Amino acid sequence: MPRPARDRFLPLALAALLALTGSGLAQVSYQLGGELSADFGVAFDGAVTVAAAGVDLRLDGEVGSGFFPDAVFVIEGQVVYDAASEAAPLSARLGRAYATAFLGDVDLSVGNQVVSWGSTDLLNPVDVVNPRDLSYPVADPASQKLATPMLRAVAHASGGVTLDAVLVPVFVPSTLPGARWLPADQLPGDLPPGVTVVGIAEPLEARPAIEVGNVQFGLRATLDLDLFGGADVSAVYYRGFRHLPAFAFMPVPTEAPGALVIQPLLGYDPIQLLGADFSAAVGQFVLRGEAAYTFVGAPASIVTPGGALPAPVGVDTFEAVLGAETNVPGGPYLSLNLSWQHAAAGAATPAGAATPASDTFATALAATYEPNARTGLDVAWLHSWSDGSGLVRPSLSYTFADGLTGTAEAALFYGRDGSEYGAWRDNSQVRVGVAFAF
Repeated sequence: MPRPARDRFLPLALAALLALTGSGLAQVSYQLGGELSADFGVAFDGAVTVAAAGVDLRLDGEVGSGFFPDAVFVIEGQVVYDAASEAAPLSARLGRAYATAFLGDVDLSVGNQVVSWGSTDLLNPVDVVNPRDLSYPVADPASQKLATPMLRAVAHASGGVTLDAVLVPVFVPSTLPGARWLPADQLPGDLPPGVTVVGIAEPLEARPAIEVGNVQFGLRATLDLDLFGGADVSAVYYRGFRHLPAFAFMPVPTEAPGALVIQPLLGYDPIQLLGADFSAAVGQFVLRGEAAYTFVGAPASIVTPGGALPAPVGVDTFEAVLGAETNVPGGPYLSLNLSWQHAAAGAATPAGAATPASDTFATALAATYEPNARTGLDVAWLHSWSDGSGLVRPSLSYTFADGLTGTAEAALFYGRDGSEYGAWRDNSQVRVGVAFAF
């Protein structure tokens, strides 16, 4: 069985690591650590959503004999057994695995990496470099990012300017949610009388091939400003692909009269993104904002034994987020984000019907409170003002001893049938876990 493209990229990172160490192998220092964890979750309808045990390993190292290292490297791996998994219960994943060389004012990194662009927390229009693991769609966004093979250069120029450039040679899609999270109305409902759906075929997808024309790249330029209590502003350009596919469904006749099999079609849109973000400390508040316009191109056709099929195409979008944060004296740290997303109208294609333009308005309120050194309380509330649906996600963590932490969290969905979050009401759930770091 061939390895995924991102795993085949790992030898490049290791080769870079050897090149960085060179003849100074005796000056390499490293540390091995990791985490053992167990998680259990149950939905309000009684379904077990997660019953997993896993181990994470991490190797950190430095190269060089001076006060500051000449290079650093990180290798992470994860093995999880989840008895509630809809796919394979046992899975293994390569996490971050990269080496960084400090070359004067330039930090050069190669390998599997996670890049965080933007300023806001829960909603990030410009943070598009890494795909995400959306098997649990409402997990902490920071924990969802999947390490991606890339070349990254961060240059620290004069005048408070920082340039962050990435080159991503292979496309890695996001991990899609399971069947519990897919809205029922995604399947075609306008079938003629007397016609029934007898099955759903395996999806056909137009995944970008590994070729020069599909290399993804981006640049973020940041300027530090001597304003207020400190401020910065950034501009972003990215050329690549959306990590989530556009969907279409094609009815396929069977030998039985009036019986159809639904064939899902998936297309990953080529995109160009122009964006900007800022942050500023004003008194006791931190103000943050992001905005991005995404231009969409046509994906490649889907190749099948019966010929090429047109892939579904997404639409241009504009997203903007404005947020404020403050620390309440003696109380929690509060964060409020206001977001607006505009989706342009989509033209009818052989793989999908025309869609009207739409606007979505939402807010995200988060509170973090640590009453003592052992206890942490977090509450996040996401509400869509466009359809009246939302999510409340409280969580509690407690440190029993050094390295041993227990967690408990809930995800509570509300809204009418067919709304953004109301469609997930049956997925409201409670999760508990314990982890030991070593």
